[in-house]
Amino acid sequence: MKKPILIAIFLTFFSLRAFNQVKFENISFEQALQKAKESGKLIFLQFESPDCDQCNEVADRGLEDPKIGNRLEQGFISIKITGNDPDRKRIANFYGKEKFFGSVFLGTDGNLIHTFPKTTTFSEDYIKQIDIALYKAGEGLGVSQLEKEYRSGNKSIGILEQLLILRKTLIIQTDSLLDEYVSLLPDDSLRSPTTLVFIARQYPLIGSNADKILRKNFDLFNKSWYSLSLGERVNINNRIIYKSIQKAIREKDTDYAYRVAAFARATNNNNPKAGNKSYDSNILDYYKGVRDTLNYLARAINFYDSYYMTVNVDSVKQKDTLNIKALLAKQVPERYQKGDSVVLKKSFSYSSMTQPYAKALNEGAWNFYEKTNDLLYLKKALQWSYRALEFFESPEIMDTQARLLYKTGQKEEAIQWESKAIDLKKQHGFKATEFEKVLEKMKNGKQIIDN
Repeated sequence: MKKPILIAIFLTFFSLRAFNQVKFENISFEQALQKAKESGKLIFLQFESPDCDQCNEVADRGLEDPKIGNRLEQGFISIKITGNDPDRKRIANFYGKEKFFGSVFLGTDGNLIHTFPKTTTFSEDYIKQIDIALYKAGEGLGVSQLEKEYRSGNKSIGILEQLLILRKTLIIQTDSLLDEYVSLLPDDSLRSPTTLVFIARQYPLIGSNADKILRKNFDLFNKSWYSLSLGERVNINNRIIYKSIQKAIREKDTDYAYRVAAFARATNNNNPKAGNKSYDSNILDYYKGVRDTLNYLARAINFYDSYYMTVNVDSVKQKDTLNIKALLAKQVPERYQKGDSVVLKKSFSYSSMTQPYAKALNEGAWNFYEKTNDLLYLKKALQWSYRALEFFESPEIMDTQARLLYKTGQKEEAIQWESKAIDLKKQHGFKATEFEKVLEKMKNGKQIIDN
């Protein structure tokens, strides 16, 4: 008699786990440094996000694997830097991590050796980063030695190139060093595509000396630029745009912000709609960053209504369905025994096309919730949050929806949505403490005060 075959299909969108196994020590940063020197261990710093609770919960899920706990316990002093840690700003500034959250690995002398600038639920990613940090430590890869050489007056091209590469790897500011580097290059180097590619890979700020030198010879620049893959060119441009708009925000330079936005639009010259969207997005980021609420609110309405509210939800969902079917058809099933049956399992990861739309609309709605009490603006934000939920139902969007409803005087409906947010959060395996606090305030008719 033939054994029955069961077919199981697993669509993995994200992984959920339960408990954190990493033993973070309740000691100060200075105590961790001292302990590292005495024990010969490295230091693992987990920087929590000060304004993204879910990012921190995601990290907790990823770090709960006992394998990670064991690896860190053997070779690292582990401490957590919370969002409200009194020493957070001082430590972050020292390592050039002012707006950073994620993982930082330090040597026994406190020197930065590796950075993982994100959080993830996948424990394998953290294990990989631990291995990289250990390898770098074993090879003596530390920026401090090169910095010392540089400060002592050794400004050879080789030293500067190594220092630029290391600083970039560790996500440390490189802009002034890159300008110094290009000023020291001989003319023959500036005619080398290899040199121009190296400069491009350091993401020079728009309008900087490095940027001007990179693009000085149009034909040579094009030859160098198009020797790179499309994916790398897109990544380089995105990093240049991000760094440059952050410079505009820091310096409150509106003219520079518009210059950056124009550059962003030009990178999409084959797609005018995408170019205009990139232009408007960067201008919106600028006004949000400099806290020009009046300009932000006015431009945000045009931005979200034009680029997101006009998108047909059903058509995007249909594309998702077709993409999943195509991936499923290509996937070779794995066979394994389960009792008297042979099970064929197909599993793959897929990033839904609906989620970016939902996330963007929710971000716009949340910004309006935070920035204004004007009823007309809040009603517009409600339209966005309703549409976001049509694209993808998440606890965070439901929470935004509930807060907006409450702020516009629709208490009972707000309570219903906040309750749904709590239930869905728990179904996903996360705690809903903050949402529960909000719900309690809603029920008691109190003002919701956000940190």
